[in-house]
Amino acid sequence: MDALRNPYTPGAGTPPPALTGRDPELEQFNLLLGRLEAGRPEQSLLITGLRGVGKTVLLDAFEGIAIERGWYASFTEITSDTRLAKVIATMAREALLDLRRIERVKEAARRALAILKAFTISTGIGLEIRVELDVEEGIADSGDLGRDLGDLLTVVGEVAIEGGRGVVFLLDEVQYLGRRDFEALIAGMHRASRRSLPITVVGAGLPMLPRLAGEAKSYAERLFVFPHIGALSDEAARVALVEPAAEEGVTIEPEALERMLAYTGRYPYFIQQYGKHAWLTGKNDVIDVDAVERAHELVRSVLDADFFHVRFERATALEQRYLAAMATLGDGPRSSGDVTRALGYASTTETGTIRDSLIKKGLIYSPRHGEVDFTVPLFGDFMRRRHTLEGLAAD
Repeated sequence: MDALRNPYTPGAGTPPPALTGRDPELEQFNLLLGRLEAGRPEQSLLITGLRGVGKTVLLDAFEGIAIERGWYASFTEITSDTRLAKVIATMAREALLDLRRIERVKEAARRALAILKAFTISTGIGLEIRVELDVEEGIADSGDLGRDLGDLLTVVGEVAIEGGRGVVFLLDEVQYLGRRDFEALIAGMHRASRRSLPITVVGAGLPMLPRLAGEAKSYAERLFVFPHIGALSDEAARVALVEPAAEEGVTIEPEALERMLAYTGRYPYFIQQYGKHAWLTGKNDVIDVDAVERAHELVRSVLDADFFHVRFERATALEQRYLAAMATLGDGPRSSGDVTRALGYASTTETGTIRDSLIKKGLIYSPRHGEVDFTVPLFGDFMRRRHTLEGLAAD
């Protein structure tokens, strides 16, 4: 069928043709903004989930909702090299320059930029404000990052409320924040939230986020809720596959649809991959079982090379064996002790550094104490097909 008409959009954070199955999270975000607009406090959101479940897409949707409501919204992806002070300062600068265009808040925005300048000097982040102004000392320049972030968020929130607007900073891959930065983010949010201003930070990351937040600050669960998103419901997955095709006049036969649901595990990224390739293998505006089976081989090759293997290659030889040992134990959370024994060791202390390194690389996580699981759906199946424990030589 015509590739130009293909409605399916696999990609990192690429918006799908139909955002289905995420209504509860969208409603939570709307409630958050609505309560802040009304001057009422509300817990912010840290969305958690495996790779490929649509966390980035959801943050993009949040950004669109905020803009439609008249808020200033800014999106940033965190990396292992990120300095939180620079990220927040950059977002604050952009927000203040945007708010500064409102005539009645020009002076307040100018003062806030002067405070921001003091913050950048205090933290040594080297951010250029690009506005001629003096430094205003005494606010957001104490040297305590959590306190100063709280002061900075408060100042920006005060300008926003004076201008009749709100500000939301959206952070993706929050699990990559260092411990000190995560502590500062939570402390800053805590300090700013007491004022019930229309400013908030919303984030997303891997399933270890609630644990990391709790370890950083014990009161994190009072500042944030942690909605977990995973595979779509059966109904939502069917809509995600059927509706985009139907809008282009293409029919997916019932048995073909059932096989696509089974192959994808109802995970959003896989749904888009199978939809794209089944479209290309379909004929005469029909996707039948034969088209799905032809697509299955194509998708498996694409996922193995572009989705699974690139992550496998990030692991050292010892870490690759740890991943293979996890896969031998089936799907779902595995006991760290069972993985250790599968590798031929007697104690988890012998494999602890391997496990910790894989967690830091974002390849596995610990859903509960003493357990490990893959951060990528269907990664265990990939390991069993392509990299067995027996096939990976012991070091």
